[in-house]
Amino acid sequence: MKTMACISIMLASLVSISSYALDLNETFNELDKDSNGALSESEASEDALLHGNFSQIDSNEDGQISFPEFQSFIL
Repeated sequence: MKTMACISIMLASLVSISSYALDLNETFNELDKDSNGALSESEASEDALLHGNFSQIDSNEDGQISFPEFQSFIL
């Protein structure tokens, strides 16, 4: 019985994590107005937190925020 409860909890956690990952992807895609897979400083200005931390988030200093950079900052 305990094994089933643990499995149920693990499955619920996976669903929750997957849902959160989808939300991050949706948020990124909404901000990425030109759909090029990266956020320019102009696109990031739509969100005060991203805009205020743009240079910190842009870890490779290419002038844009990639999804992995966005994800690292949020998580």
